[in-house]
Amino acid sequence: MRKFLIGFAYLLIITAPIQIGFLLWIMGIVITTDYTLISLTGHDFFMEYLTIFYFVYEWLYTWVWHGLLNFLFGLPVAAVVTLKLIINSCIAVWILSVTKQTERDGTSISLPDH
Repeated sequence: MRKFLIGFAYLLIITAPIQIGFLLWIMGIVITTDYTLISLTGHDFFMEYLTIFYFVYEWLYTWVWHGLLNFLFGLPVAAVVTLKLIINSCIAVWILSVTKQTERDGTSISLPDH
């Protein structure tokens, strides 16, 4: 379990530069177009800049509740990517600190019993 958690934490850390790249791409779009940080939504980003993945966007609407997707894709992309980057980094640091602490204490990481 410890090796899996450490691997997952490092995966979160390794994907941080990709998220930073997306954020820089979004900032470039905001600077060079008429979009603002608030007006560039997930729907607009998929429609205009990620057209190769638009089929995933359409497929999601066949399986997931439309109200939820309209809300999620209506959020500003810059805010979502920034929040995701912060949360992923915090989770990775927390997982690494927990696994290091359990290794130092000699305890094991296990799922709680119900």
